[in-house]
Amino acid sequence: MTGPGRAVRVCGVGHVALDMVFEVERIPQEPVKVAARALRRVVGGMTANACVAAARLGATVRFGSPVGDDDAVSTFRAHFESEGVNAVGLQPVAGASSSVSAVLVDARGERLIVSHHGDALRRPPPLDLTWLEDADAVLADPRCPAWAEAALRRARARGAVSVFDGDTAPLDVLQRLVALAGWAVFSQPGMAVLTGTDGVVASLGDAPDAAALDAGLGQALARGAEVAVVTLGGHGLRWQRRGQPVRVLPALAVGGVVDTLGAGDTFHGALAVALAEGQTDEQSLRFAAAAAAIKCTRHGGVRGAPARPEVLDLLSSAV
Repeated sequence: MTGPGRAVRVCGVGHVALDMVFEVERIPQEPVKVAARALRRVVGGMTANACVAAARLGATVRFGSPVGDDDAVSTFRAHFESEGVNAVGLQPVAGASSSVSAVLVDARGERLIVSHHGDALRRPPPLDLTWLEDADAVLADPRCPAWAEAALRRARARGAVSVFDGDTAPLDVLQRLVALAGWAVFSQPGMAVLTGTDGVVASLGDAPDAAALDAGLGQALARGAEVAVVTLGGHGLRWQRRGQPVRVLPALAVGGVVDTLGAGDTFHGALAVALAEGQTDEQSLRFAAAAAAIKCTRHGGVRGAPARPEVLDLLSSAV
């Protein structure tokens, strides 16, 4: 737990991207021309978004990622500065490209993401660990495995909180990084990669297969994580601490879901903040779920992430 009156320090190592976000009536199921109702050019990326969410909740935040030596870098830096995130670890790689994504968000708030990961992620320089040394919590994702591994190892050695975003990635990468994580937090597609089965991914609106998900949580714990979580959107989440039974946290009721883009990232950032503050496992998960739920009621990806008073208001009304 942090000292009285001090904001927790959160450091994130991972993905940042330029996102072209198209609002459409529905996401097509076959090749067609689709007219977008709106278009936004924003900065996204898994840990980049999580860091913005953490800053909005009052944490002191630093972020690092290998990026291209292209025009995107100035956009990234301006974005982080505007959000109060210190991009001290943003490191351009000579001759490399940055990541770009096209995102479709439909009238229900669901999204489809097509990403081109920049080659800077595949040939990064060694991670400078000095800016991570005083972190209370470390966030990481699988997009740059070398940096994620170094950051998670350092967090474990120092006894700091670590939250790993277990999204889709090559199986060997997920296995390696889950083994180093304090908290391994999976999307359903990420859990499908870990377990080697699509049975854990439910269709929109369908109830997930609890037995398959619980088996996946057990795999993550067996590989070395202290706590494993799988987020299920409107179905809440399932989680397990090593040596304890699986527990369920229902989704918080919010009306008017318009945009789920960045909701999972908001969850990860909020979870890191709450854990670093010394909140209990269940308190931290509820805090993170509330932040993610509020974000879903707003357009703009992570720019819809809430401030702390909004999260506390939702939690108090949900008691």
